[in-house]
Amino acid sequence: MRFNSYEFLVFFAALLALLPFFRGRKRHGLLLAASYVFYGAWNVPFIGLLLFTTALDFYCGARLARAATPATKRAWLIGSLFGNLGPLFYFKYGNFFLENVAFVSGLDPEPFYLNVVIPLGISFYTFESLSYTLDMYRNKYEPCTSFLDFALFVTFFPHLVAGPILRTPEFLPQLKRTAPVTQPEVLRGVELFLLGLFKKVVVADNLAVLADRVFESPGAYSGAAVVAGTWAFWAQIYCDFSGYSTMAQGLASMLGFWLPRNFDYPQLRHNPLQYRRTWHITLGNWITDYVYRPLGGSRVGDARFAFNLVFTWMLLGLWHGAAWNFVLWGLYNGVILAVYSVVMRRKRWSLPAFPGKLFCGWLLIVASNLLSSIFFRAQSAADAGTLLGRIFSWAPGDEVGLEWWGVLALLLGVHALSFWYYKEDLFQRLGWPGRIALTTATVLAIACLGAGGRPFIYFQF
Repeated sequence: MRFNSYEFLVFFAALLALLPFFRGRKRHGLLLAASYVFYGAWNVPFIGLLLFTTALDFYCGARLARAATPATKRAWLIGSLFGNLGPLFYFKYGNFFLENVAFVSGLDPEPFYLNVVIPLGISFYTFESLSYTLDMYRNKYEPCTSFLDFALFVTFFPHLVAGPILRTPEFLPQLKRTAPVTQPEVLRGVELFLLGLFKKVVVADNLAVLADRVFESPGAYSGAAVVAGTWAFWAQIYCDFSGYSTMAQGLASMLGFWLPRNFDYPQLRHNPLQYRRTWHITLGNWITDYVYRPLGGSRVGDARFAFNLVFTWMLLGLWHGAAWNFVLWGLYNGVILAVYSVVMRRKRWSLPAFPGKLFCGWLLIVASNLLSSIFFRAQSAADAGTLLGRIFSWAPGDEVGLEWWGVLALLLGVHALSFWYYKEDLFQRLGWPGRIALTTATVLAIACLGAGGRPFIYFQF
């Protein structure tokens, strides 16, 4: 069930109609049941896997909190790690592992292929649930004593299949609330949901036409056309994923919950660190807390510091997909961040201020991330090499219409304008006439320009 579907509209309307009749724990039970219905609409049997992950970490977390010795704590943590990462490896990386073993050994991999379907959102809810046992191992918080509350934390449908990735302190305290949902929360939720839906169906799904055309025929288009197609994909994936996150925030707000912001205008940042800290914020925080810092983070020498960044980013690439082009995407970004970070912490100079300094930095980030997007979107490492070769040789080939360049420039201008003027309290600042006008315009744009039917890109991760 997708947020941009009529089935979801009926589902959410029915949930809103039922909620006033439920209070306290019964309300939590209704939301949990609704979350399982939401997930089961895609594949009912995989509800069992979701329940297994929830029960495993609830039990392991309680045992970790009561463990008397470090050895006992490590044993329960290892059990949680195997129980969480084992299914993730089997479903998502099993065939990738077998293909590479077969390549090295010279065997035919086809007889060994696993005939499996990757459970929707497994990377997201696994990381979210696993964070609880990792925190219990570190004695950071008190254990959750209610299985219902913990299950709702893992399964809450607005963020279940594509984030934001929550931690227990961000969600569980909200379950103590007894006050009804307020009108400002509903209005904020409506605004955020419409904004996210607009980014998804009007911007992302229409740009996908150009991006798909170029990336499906990597050797057919000119270097300029490949730049246009890659730029379209860069905008598409941002609007697609940030659109989902914004819709999740809006749905949660209408239900009386708060979800963290997952994007903060990364496309307008002027250095690599700013860009990465404002893109998929919750995943970045998860990796930083549970991988990067345990490796030593930045509290080590330059060589180890650079290794920690590159290794972390290669894991991030593998998290996104079981293919070598994703690993190369992570390696590319890790090297850029490592070089930039080492230089910045060792530099004894700085560029003098001059007009357009930040703009020049932004242009470098754009160029860097257009190349990065090729590794991310290409269907294979070979296709990525072909596309990069056509850009650097400025090869002739099929072109894209000038109207596409105009659309991309217009989108960039609107995005920059929204960076300066858009705030989360926009509805309140506009007042009722402006609020009605903006809502009406957004709904009309979605109805007239929306290109429905495409799943969210991050569903595959």
